[in-house]
Amino acid sequence: MRITGGSNRGRKLRVSKKGIRPTKAIVRSAIFNIIGARVIGARVLDIFSGSGVLGLEAISRGALECVFIEKKPSILLKNIEILKVKEKAKVSKADFQAGMRRLRPKKFDLIFMDPPYGKGYPGKVLKLIERYSLLKKDGIVIIEHGPKERFSLPPGFSCWKERSYGSSSITLVIKER
Repeated sequence: MRITGGSNRGRKLRVSKKGIRPTKAIVRSAIFNIIGARVIGARVLDIFSGSGVLGLEAISRGALECVFIEKKPSILLKNIEILKVKEKAKVSKADFQAGMRRLRPKKFDLIFMDPPYGKGYPGKVLKLIERYSLLKKDGIVIIEHGPKERFSLPPGFSCWKERSYGSSSITLVIKER
């Protein structure tokens, strides 16, 4: 797997052989084409980060910093080292609930979420984002999920865009207030 854009474009990352489903290059490219220049100077949160490809892609494309939440971050830590972005990457070794709770009162411009498909995580995580006030006004949550997976949005959030790419779908949600 390789970074698709920015200062580290083409750099190869490590991926776990089991337990992680990294975001495909076509999906990552689509996400970053949609959010465009919003990534430049952004404070980013990557939940269920796995190998860290979404957050590392954001850093490569100009994000100011990225906080990664991952229970088993060994591959993620190696990728941060490979790309030499330690000063912009902070890793919280925790499950998503504990990791998010520890972040308050911090606020983010972009939040990536790539949880296991079909387990109801998107709705749960959106509620925690709202409860802990982790997203800035006009911030975006980028959710990767299974194409048949449905979830509700907390008050003050609205769906901005939805796209499907084979076995993956992305939903971009904006915080309006």
